[in-house]
Formats: sequence, structure tokens, C-alpha cells
Amino acid sequence: MSKEKLYFPVENPTNPFWLSEPSEIHNFRSSSELPEEVDVVVIGGGYAGSSTSYFALKDNPFAPKILLLEARSICSGATGRNGGHLKPDYYSQYLEFVEKYGYREAAEIINFEAAHIEEMKSIVESEGIDCDYVLTRACEVDYSNNHQIEENYYAMQKNPWVKDKNLVQLILGSKAAIVSKCEGIDCCITYPACSIWPYKLVIGLLKKCLELGLNLQANTPVTKIEQLPDGEGDGKWLIKTNRGDVITSKVVLATNAYTKALAPEFDDKIIPTKGTVVHIVRDDSESRLPPHLPNTYVLRDGSYYDYLINRPDGSVIVGGGDKYLYPFNPNYSDVVDDSIGFENTEKYFNNYMAEKFYTWQNYKTKIDYSWSGIMGFSNDTLPYVGESLTEKNKYIIAGFHGHGMPRVLLCAKAIAECICHNKTISETGIPESFQLNKKRMEINLI
Repeated sequence: MSKEKLYFPVENPTNPFWLSEPSEIHNFRSSSELPEEVDVVVIGGGYAGSSTSYFALKDNPFAPKILLLEARSICSGATGRNGGHLKPDYYSQYLEFVEKYGYREAAEIINFEAAHIEEMKSIVESEGIDCDYVLTRACEVDYSNNHQIEENYYAMQKNPWVKDKNLVQLILGSKAAIVSKCEGIDCCITYPACSIWPYKLVIGLLKKCLELGLNLQANTPVTKIEQLPDGEGDGKWLIKTNRGDVITSKVVLATNAYTKALAPEFDDKIIPTKGTVVHIVRDDSESRLPPHLPNTYVLRDGSYYDYLINRPDGSVIVGGGDKYLYPFNPNYSDVVDDSIGFENTEKYFNNYMAEKFYTWQNYKTKIDYSWSGIMGFSNDTLPYVGESLTEKNKYIIAGFHGHGMPRVLLCAKAIAECICHNKTISETGIPESFQLNKKRMEINLI
């Protein structure tokens, strides 16, 4: 099926709120011509590509010469189109992961995601990155009231390897509606999370990388990668772009949804999937300040869910709408076209806040930004991170399944350790279930 289709980023994508304040490096090129040869080429100018470059260059006296290639403007892919929500998953897939990977690995996944909150905070503070980082708590509710929250929560609490589980709070009965501000529920769960302006995070990381010698090239799509034959390049790679070719010792595919365009072995492993997000502000006729929301949110209805963050100015970012926008819609799976959204997006989100939160019922809002983005859904819901099994010096960091904010940063740190210090991915400490290995590559779950 997919061999007949192209999976490269399209032109003229929808305009997200996050790109409303473009940086001076939005379309930056370090040089008018591409270098002939470098140590490392990183493909992708989003969260994964910028983080990998940052960790490879930071505090490294033997830092490699890195060229970062972005097909469009900087951070114009999924990172610049997401919900701005760094939310570790403490419970929702817990029992599924226990069944698949065992108690220890299920705990490792939780601990790994939770560690991103402090890691992100540390980098933002140490580098002085102004990206609206807000440490808060996420609140999850389930309108289906199927008690899945309680079941997963109590099971997770029994796992001795889960760290900081005392920070996860289950609220039952009438108190759930009081805490969540949602009517018609008898259960909610809260836990540490943070919100962020993802575009400004990436810009901040890349500015630091530029100071450390990064060669950054926006609007430079990679069309093909080829490993040079034995005897000609000692495992080196030829990177073909619309502006010429580059030879590199190592290549990192931080390409998420677009990975199979350059690495066809991921054709059935990482499926590009369209999502939608909106920015909700107070209506022009509304003179009052927006009602305060004490948390970020995940609003579930069985297997479907929406996600929400409240911005410092009182506006709201909401994504999802799966139950009403996606079923029977052939234009959301195995597609890369983020130049159009979904037909009924604004209809679904138009009165969203008043419908979901009783504190907003008499408050008038409007949508001022509505956009789409392409996520990299993996066949087992977990990212693929590590060196190719069959092609030396090709590294993958992709397939984050719409849940990249609490996974990418430390995966990027692991990839940096591989390319700079010749570690194998199993030596980096990331969860085994994230690692690119033979078993995962041989299984097709789609």
C-alpha cells in the first residue's frame, strides 16, 4: 500500500498557535552552501533533532561536527503542532505493559517518563530558555465511568519499582467533580505534569547548539540516504537533499511520522497519523477574565480522549476529538498532509469549555487557531530508539505515538551517547521496550 505513496512533509501546512511568534532562526541557514562532509547529520528540526544535537554538543570537548537538516521551517512538524503538554503516563497503559513486558519494565516506562519533568526543568533553567514552562498537575477523568482508572491505579500502586507513586492521587465520589470542575464523574486522578511552549523550547535548544558549532539548515528536505559501498566510505552515508549531497560518518533520523520516507523498513512500524488541536480564547463580547483551571487535563471517554492545557494568559490549548472526528475517516491514518484539518473540528470544539467544565458554562469563548499535525504512531505504541540492525551508523529516534513530550528528551540523550561515545542503545539506560531490536523489527502488529 504505502509503496505507492510519498511520506515527505508537504508544503503550506496549517498555521498553529505555537508558531504565532516566529523566531529569527525560523528559516535559518548557517551557510549558503551545504558542507561536503560532516561527522553527524541529524534529519529533523523538532524536539528530537534539537535535543539530540544539544546533548551531543553540550559539555563535550570532542564534540562532533553536526549538520541538522529540516525539510521546512524550524519546528514546523509535530513538535510545533502538539498540545504543549508534558504528561507522564502513570497508569493508563500500566496493566497492558505489565502483561507485555512484566512488572519491572512497566515501572521503568513510568519512571522514565516522570524523569522528564525534572530534566526539562533543569535544562530550561540552566540555559535560560523562555518557553512558558509551568510545573503543575494533570487531572484525568473518564466520562464512561468504567472504573478503568481505579483498576490501573491500584495495580500500579502495588508495584515496588514505581518511584514517586505517592505523588499520584486518586479522588473518588463527589470530590472528583470538585477537583476536576467536570460534572457527571465520580472518579479522577491527578499527578505531576508540566505545560510548555514547545516551539520556543526547540528554538532555545537550537540557539544554544548554534553557539556550540551546529550547522543548521532549514528548508532543506532530505530526499534519500544511501550507505556508501564497502571500501569507499567505511560505513559512511551519502545524504541527498534538494540543495546538494553531504557525506557523513553517522546519520540520525529524528523524523518521527516521516521515517519510512527515508527508512522503508519502518513501513509497517511507524504510521503517520493526523491529529487536530485548537487554541481557545475569550470571545470579543466577553469582558470577564477566563475562569481559572487548576490543572492540565486529559478527558477520557473509554478509549477516546482529549487533552488540554491552560495558558498563562487564560487561553486554552485543546487537542483530540478522536471519537467524533476520526472514526470512519480515511484521511487521518497513513497520511502526511497537515495542510488541511478535519471538516468538523471547529464544530466539535466551538463550545467545548462550557460543555466540559461547569465553571465555564456562562463564559463566551471562540477559536482563534485551528490546525493539524502528523504524529508517528508505532505498531506497539512505543518509540523506536537505537542503531539500525542492518545498516551501521544509521540511528533512529522516532515513533512517539502522540506521546513524545515525556519520552523524547531522554531518548535523545541516549542517542547522543551512542553517536558520541560509541555506546550501544542497551548501555544507555532507556527502557528496553523502547530499544530498536530484532524482536520488535520482526513483529508486525498492524
